[in-house]
Amino acid sequence: MFLAGGRPEQTAAAPRLESRSSPRLKLAGIATLLLVCGGASAFIYAAGSGAQRGAAAGSTEFAIAITDRTCQPATLTVPAGKASFVVSNRSERVLEWEILDGVMVLEERENIAPGQSRRLTTQLHPGEYAITCGLLSAPRGRLIVQASTTQPHPTLTLMDMVGPAAEYRAVLSERSAALGAAVDALDQAQGGGDAQAAGKARREAAALLPALHPATAGDAELDGLFGTLQTALAGDGANAASGIKRAAETFRTALAQRTILPDTMLAGAISLLSPDSEPASPEDIAAARDIAKLLLPLTTRVDPALAGRVRADLVALPADAKPGGALRALAEDLVAMRKALALPEAERKS
Repeated sequence: MFLAGGRPEQTAAAPRLESRSSPRLKLAGIATLLLVCGGASAFIYAAGSGAQRGAAAGSTEFAIAITDRTCQPATLTVPAGKASFVVSNRSERVLEWEILDGVMVLEERENIAPGQSRRLTTQLHPGEYAITCGLLSAPRGRLIVQASTTQPHPTLTLMDMVGPAAEYRAVLSERSAALGAAVDALDQAQGGGDAQAAGKARREAAALLPALHPATAGDAELDGLFGTLQTALAGDGANAASGIKRAAETFRTALAQRTILPDTMLAGAISLLSPDSEPASPEDIAAARDIAKLLLPLTTRVDPALAGRVRADLVALPADAKPGGALRALAEDLVAMRKALALPEAERKS
């Protein structure tokens, strides 16, 4: 039986040989043992210091060790381009190592046996990624890929949008489920004659709705369904709950059928912060901020300077959420982000 690393599994301990070897044989055995230990020590040293030597020599090879609970190092910075990672398993169980872009697995090495090393070579774009460190329940590490000043920014393709779109779909699904639960609570409270509980559930549903608004940008049907639900939640009356429930179900069903790309996300976020409309509510600001955070890794890949400005906006925003200042800066940088992440004409037609 073989383990994933290609080594035969030891099912029983080897029998101990009780022999009276000659001194010459004993010396030969000791010499062999020293050579083996020396070779193992050299290998461990090389794996542990490969990243430093590679950086000094301009190499793109990096060493990383994984255990059940962590990576060593937990944060790794590498230049953009082709990179090779030597992943060593220093735990007592079979583990895997992954590079993640949001919820998407970009690269992985599975079934790394205890004490074994596996090599992973890949092409990396500038940005910040997560790496798995041992068990899935363990905190993730960070892989920072720095852009080269001598290379042009990469051209985005439709495949680059898959990760952000999948991550945003997961966000929308979670928030849509929370909205549905609040509407169900409203319907039950209204049916049971509990006006206080019904009012609380209505306010909760109304507060959850703005987070879904950016997904309706440029979609007349979806925006109309959103408006119908928003109006129903703002209304009053003894029979309002049933109408809200129908409107919510129709809107949530239509939303679940949409695939929202970064261009739509950003158009929706920009509209929430537009000075031409009413002042942005805390819920509107939170929705726009979440989209900016979600698209930061992709923005870093094509325009690191813009990504840096957006990060600065997000840091300043909690203490400066008035119409001017950081809020205005974020709105302007979201417009620049939308332009930077626009797909080429050929990709939009594909």
